[in-house]
Amino acid sequence: MKVMKTTIIKFMAGLMLATAAASCSDDWLTLTDPNQETSDTFWQTEEQFQQGLYAGYATLRRPGVFSRWFHILMVLRGDEGYSTSPNMEFQAVANFKMSSYTYESNESVNLPWKEVSQMIYYVNQVVDNVNDHGYSVMSKETADGILGQAYFLRGLGFWYMAGTYGKYPRQVSSISDGEIIGQEALWKQALADFDAASKILPEKWPASEAGRPTCGGALGMMARCNMQIAGICKRPWENRSGEARQWWEAAKKNMDEIFKLGIYDLVNNWLDNFTESNENNVESLVEINFKNGLVDGKEVGMQRPKFLGLYLSSGEGAWDDGSARGWMLQEFDKERDKDGNPDMRKRYTLTWIDPTDNTNYYGKTLAEWGSAIGGDNGPKECYWRKYTSVDTDNLPEDYSSGTNFRLLRLADVYLMYAEVINELDGNRADAVEYMNKVRRRVNMPELKATQFNDYESIKEQLRHDRLVELCGECTRWNDLDRWGDIHTQEGVNKIAERDPDFLTYKVGQTHLYAIPEHEISLFPGLTQHPGY
Repeated sequence: MKVMKTTIIKFMAGLMLATAAASCSDDWLTLTDPNQETSDTFWQTEEQFQQGLYAGYATLRRPGVFSRWFHILMVLRGDEGYSTSPNMEFQAVANFKMSSYTYESNESVNLPWKEVSQMIYYVNQVVDNVNDHGYSVMSKETADGILGQAYFLRGLGFWYMAGTYGKYPRQVSSISDGEIIGQEALWKQALADFDAASKILPEKWPASEAGRPTCGGALGMMARCNMQIAGICKRPWENRSGEARQWWEAAKKNMDEIFKLGIYDLVNNWLDNFTESNENNVESLVEINFKNGLVDGKEVGMQRPKFLGLYLSSGEGAWDDGSARGWMLQEFDKERDKDGNPDMRKRYTLTWIDPTDNTNYYGKTLAEWGSAIGGDNGPKECYWRKYTSVDTDNLPEDYSSGTNFRLLRLADVYLMYAEVINELDGNRADAVEYMNKVRRRVNMPELKATQFNDYESIKEQLRHDRLVELCGECTRWNDLDRWGDIHTQEGVNKIAERDPDFLTYKVGQTHLYAIPEHEISLFPGLTQHPGY
């Protein structure tokens, strides 16, 4: 597995095509530097196609994609997080207060668009060239594997853009931009790419290649897309809730196919999903590989733990640019486990001042850190612990965590499946069983089907179960979107009771993120969202 972590992290310099050198006459226009690759000499061997694919993989670890800003955007915009950072970029993400200065100078607006666009461009080159002549220079199995990975990565790009900006060019070619499409069309484009990938990707890769996308991962992302489209159909202004059923049914079919593969299971130790000790495990469907340290002089680790975690004035911890909302402590406390103890997931998701907590945080207990916690402002109600080094190597946080990010895992799929059954008015006893699969692992009491036999009771329990299982894993924003909570003023007012940032949320506007100003001038037909 470590082989794959190193291999796909390398950005292959050979992909960067250079222009020909100039001469003193007009003949330079037709001259080619024999020492440089061109589009005519590249894409001729399997190695070159793999290099092109690695360029797409490399973008996944950039700050604008899954190293930093995806976590900030998904956690802070939802009701799990907020920001008191001195860097106003983070506060603007959390409190929905975008002003003119936050466009060109704000990384949160610009970097995700820029770096996801680069990924889509890189993999479009792979798609174009495999479809043009790749099957003539590689075996069908090899060409299918490369093309399937490229479709998956492109789908991931459109999925990211759909959930963030909600407007983007349909770039499915490396030589043209395509028309500007909205959020629903972006979900559907991502769905089409994941579908294409699912048909030609293998169920498994050799252990040395763990981390590459698989058929099961593509099916899981298809289910996510189908569920978000169903949610769009139910938005109040859409007036087409009847159309949602076909998308719920499609999502259920995707997950049925995952279960039929028979290769996924929950890991025994819940914590194994957030440390380096058991990566690319049997629970993981989609995983972004990171590696601590430098590769070719570049950081290739996950930056999240440096921005979301315990702040210590002495510098060992995180910057705490994105903080955890205190209401979640109470949410975890709503249920005790079978032995009468607190839900174990609480301790490994959040950190709070607790006299009984003897955990070693970067070399000391919380009591020993004392006034260093929170600095001059004192400790906050709680901080993020999930994905930090506290449960890995306990070294001071830096910008290069080697912990992989599990983008989709089976526990999430089980809870998604329960939600879909409920939306389809199916056998709610089955929905309860899939929720119990997740609960059993962490010794939580089993739900009784007789007590959850209607739509609202299942939905309310799912709200709790998804929060305590997946808290901080970048799923909450899409949950709130799909459930419709952020699409009515009544729903937003209810969220604002636990997250005051939503007092400035504008229904029908701020569910979409600001588009970088400079991009608008580059794409005919691309306009800014209302309210920005």
